[in-house]
Amino acid sequence: MRNVILAIFMAVACFAFIIAGHLYWESKVAEAVKEAQERVRADAGSEQAAKQANPILAQIKTLPADVQAAIKRAVEEKRPIRLVIAGSESTPENGGWPELLKRALDDAYGKGTFHITVHEYNGLTTADADRQHIAADWANDEPDLVLLEPFLLNDNGVVMIDDTLAHIQSIIDRLKSAAPNAVVILQPPNPIYNATYYPKQVEALERFAKDNGYAYFDHWSAWPDHKSEELNQYVDPESDLPTAEGAKVWANALAKRFIAQ
Repeated sequence: MRNVILAIFMAVACFAFIIAGHLYWESKVAEAVKEAQERVRADAGSEQAAKQANPILAQIKTLPADVQAAIKRAVEEKRPIRLVIAGSESTPENGGWPELLKRALDDAYGKGTFHITVHEYNGLTTADADRQHIAADWANDEPDLVLLEPFLLNDNGVVMIDDTLAHIQSIIDRLKSAAPNAVVILQPPNPIYNATYYPKQVEALERFAKDNGYAYFDHWSAWPDHKSEELNQYVDPESDLPTAEGAKVWANALAKRFIAQ
């Protein structure tokens, strides 16, 4: 009888020990889960607070990752974001879309957040630009970002697209050699009315950017169709350069890329 009672007692004790252990580990797991949730909430709160404290970070969230990283580096170093805009006569230093883009960035980010330098090269082909080592001009500005409008319009009918792309790569390589932290953003020149071969050059530029990991800002979708005569209101059919209205279209399209809506 004594053995039976002892056995029952031991069984009850073991059962109680198992239950107590189970409850103990349940409480520890629950506690760990709660701590993890609190850490996640704290991290999210810290990130949100950082964005609120620095609205620049909230504005750049739709930009490509490498462009964001370059801007964040400038923010962390507490200095202006150095943006170089380079291109053909479609990218005039005064009175064109770069000036309008600068105003939009100043309005969105605060005046002086972006330090913008424009390099305009009249009449150059990509072959000319490559031979003249124009990337050295940009490297001297110690850019975070280089928004490059290659010379596709000037190359049209003069330089074959494969050669154009090879020259663009050479220009970028020279830039990266002198300014390794610079992030390149490619964009096409303006469209022109009823062109045949030129749109194919632009498509090739976009593929080139994608294949080589460069950011590409396509603003053509903001213009009237290149087969529509309406485009002549935005691009002068004599010079193939943007009119005042065309400059607005171009600048607004780029501003939408730089500024999160």
